[in-house]
Amino acid sequence: MLKSKLIPVFSFLLFLLFFTPTLTFGSYSKEFSSNADSLLYLYQNAATDREKLDLLSELVKVIHYSDSAQKFYPEAIRLAHNLQDYELEAQNLNRLGVYYRNMNLQEEALKLYEEALVISQTNNNPVQIGHSLNNIGQIYFYKDLFEESLEYYKAAELNFLKVDNKEGLAYNYTGMSPVLGALGKNKEALEIINKAIAIRQQQGNERQLLVSKFNRSVLLMSMGEFDNVEEDILNLYQYGISYDKIRAIHALEKLVELNLAKGNVTQAVKYADEAISLHKERPNSESMIEIYEMMYQLYFDGGNTSDSKKYLTLLNEEKEILSAEKIKNYLAGLTIKKQKDEIAALSRENELMQSNQKFKMYITFALLLLAISLLIALSIYYKSYKKEILNIRRIKEKQQKIEIQAAELNKLNIEKDKIFSILAHDLKAPLDSLWGMVKLINEDNLSQEEFESYLPILSQNLGNNSMLLENILIWSRSQMRGMNSQFSSFNLYQLVEQNIAFLLGSAYYKGQVLENYIPKSIEIEADKTMLELVIRNLLTNALKFTNEHDKVTVALEEEDSFYTVSVSDQGIGMTEAGLSRLFGNDFYSTSGTHQEKGTGLGLLLSKELVEKNKGEIWAKSQIGSGSTFCFTIPKP
Repeated sequence: MLKSKLIPVFSFLLFLLFFTPTLTFGSYSKEFSSNADSLLYLYQNAATDREKLDLLSELVKVIHYSDSAQKFYPEAIRLAHNLQDYELEAQNLNRLGVYYRNMNLQEEALKLYEEALVISQTNNNPVQIGHSLNNIGQIYFYKDLFEESLEYYKAAELNFLKVDNKEGLAYNYTGMSPVLGALGKNKEALEIINKAIAIRQQQGNERQLLVSKFNRSVLLMSMGEFDNVEEDILNLYQYGISYDKIRAIHALEKLVELNLAKGNVTQAVKYADEAISLHKERPNSESMIEIYEMMYQLYFDGGNTSDSKKYLTLLNEEKEILSAEKIKNYLAGLTIKKQKDEIAALSRENELMQSNQKFKMYITFALLLLAISLLIALSIYYKSYKKEILNIRRIKEKQQKIEIQAAELNKLNIEKDKIFSILAHDLKAPLDSLWGMVKLINEDNLSQEEFESYLPILSQNLGNNSMLLENILIWSRSQMRGMNSQFSSFNLYQLVEQNIAFLLGSAYYKGQVLENYIPKSIEIEADKTMLELVIRNLLTNALKFTNEHDKVTVALEEEDSFYTVSVSDQGIGMTEAGLSRLFGNDFYSTSGTHQEKGTGLGLLLSKELVEKNKGEIWAKSQIGSGSTFCFTIPKP
C-alpha cells in the first residue's frame, strides 16, 4: 500500500476530478448535454463579441472537464483580452490550466495559473487572485513541496475572506486539508475540512458535500480512526453507482482498506470483487492498483499462493496499463507544446508581414505626393515587391520543411510507441516474474518444489528476452539512425552450424531435430552480422512453433544469379490470414507450442536485413503441415 502521507493525496485528487462529466461533449451525461448544445448554438449565432464571450465562457464552464472544452478556451481568452474583461480572461486561463493539469502537463498549467494571477493582481480581483493561488498551491502539492503549497493556500484564503466568497473558501479548505495532512498536522487538517463541510451544508450543494465528507473520512483513516467513517464512504459509493463509476471505484478502494483494517476480510473481498466488476465498465487504474496490492498482500500474508499470484498478475497488468497511459500523455504533451511553438512562430511571421504591408501603403501614399520622384519611387516599390516575393517563397519553404519534420516526427513517435510497448510488456513481464520469485525466496514463502517448478518458466522467459533485446537494439538503430551494410565473404554452412549449436543450448530448444543441408563449400558475399541475425530469427521462430522430435531443416537452392536459403519445420503451421500478416507494417505474433511469447519484431527485422543485402524474403505454410521461410542472396 502507499505511504501514509499519500492517503490524503487521494482525497485531494478525488475532489479535483469529482465533477468530471462521464463522456466528452456531445455525448456525456444528460445533465449537461442539453444545456451545452443550447449554449453552443447561441454562441455560433451571436452577433457581437460581447455576446460570444459571455456564451463561450458559460459553455466552457458547463463542459469544463471534457476534452471538447480545450478547443474553446483560446478563443474565450482572446475575446476577453480584446474586450478588456480581465475577470473572464483570468477565469478562462485558470480553467485551461486545469485541463493541462489533468493531462499531467503541470509546467504548462503552472504558466497559465501564473499569467491569470498577474492579470488578477493588476486589476485587483480578489476572487480570481484566490483561485489562481489555489491552483498554484495545488501544483506545488503535486511536486511534494508542501510548505510552499501551504503558503499559497493561506494567501488564497485571505483573498476569499476579504470579499467573503464562501464558494472559494470551500474549495480552498478542501485543497488545504490534504496539504496539512501531508505535513503531519492532522488536527489542523481535520478542522479545515470541517470548515469546508460546514460551508457546503449552508450552500446546499449535496454533491460537493459528499466529496468533503469523503475526504474527511480518508483523513480520519490516515490518523488510525476507523469508527464512524464507513457511512460517508458508502454515500459517495452510492452516488458513484448512479452517476459516475470512477467515483464508485474510488470509494470501494477505501472500503476495502477500511474493512481490512477492521479485520472484516470477507466484506473487504466482496468490495474488491465489486470494484473489479465496475473496472470492466469504467476503467480506473489508480484505484485498482491499490486494491490489487491490498488483496495480494492479504493472500500472501495468509499463505494462499494461488490467489496471491492471481492478484499479483492483475497488479502487474494494471501497472503496465497505467505506464502506457502515462507515456501516451507525455507524448501528447510534447505534441501540444510543439503546436504552441509553431503557432507562436507563425503569429510572429504574420505580424511581420502585416507590418511590411503597412510600410508598403505608406510608400505608395508618398509616391502619389512626390510625383517628381516617381521613377525613384517605382524603383523602390519594385525592390520591395521582389523582397516580398522572396519572403513568401522562403515562408513556403519553411512551411514545407515544417511539414516534412512533422511527418518524420510522427513516424519516429510511431516507432517509439512500438518499442515502448515491447519494453513495457514483453521485456518487463519476465523480469517482474523473476523479481516476484526472488521476493518469495527472501521471505521464505517458496518451497524447494515450487522453486524448481518455476525455473523452466523463468529460463524460457529470460531466454526470450535475450533474443528480443538483440532484435530491439538493432531495430531501434535501424529506425532512428539507419544501418549500412558491411559486405564480406564467408562460409554459409559454418554460419548456420554456429547458430544451430547456439540454439541447442537455449530455452527455445524442446528436443527438436535440427539439420543443416547447406553445402559445406558455399561461400557467399553479404553482411555477416545481418545474415546471422536473420538465420537465428528464422530458426528461433521454427523452434517456437514445433514440438519434441519435430524436424527443422536449413537448405539451399542455387539459381543463375542468386541462392535461395530455406528454413523449414514440421510444426503447427499458419492460416492464410496469419500468413498474409507476416512482414507487414505491424508487429504480429502468436504463442508457441509451449506458450512462448513473441512480438513479431524478429520477422519484420529479418525482412529489413534481407532487403539491405539485396534479397527478398517470403513464407509458405499450412495448418498442421509446418512452415517454410525462404530468402534470397545474390551470388558473388
